[in-house]
Amino acid sequence: MSVLGDLRQEVVEALTGLDLTLYTHIPGRMNLPGAFVMAGSPYVEQGQTFGERLVRFSVVTATNTGENNAETAALDELLEAAQARLEAAGWTVESISQPEAQAFGNAEALVASLNVAALVTFPNHN
Repeated sequence: MSVLGDLRQEVVEALTGLDLTLYTHIPGRMNLPGAFVMAGSPYVEQGQTFGERLVRFSVVTATNTGENNAETAALDELLEAAQARLEAAGWTVESISQPEAQAFGNAEALVASLNVAALVTFPNHN
């Protein structure tokens, strides 16, 4: 697997144990509550030392819709737990997006993204 693929898997593993269906890719159909990992922006940029790169991912979380107060509380708890697990695994959580309602297939969900980053040294392919 590629370095980026390995990192994407590490993000998913950090979230294992939360009550989520986890995907290392953007799913065609998503089971809720769920989360998937996609490239962040910028995806890869130069780090502070030679050979080091800053890699970013966006972890898109989606919870079931329901009564507004309960839905908001459930998403807040999920985001706090995800942030703690990602930081414990060595990821920097740079930001968390404002939640918004979105449709996933036939389901309505409350969605927010955790934007994470890590410094990585890629192997030299000379």
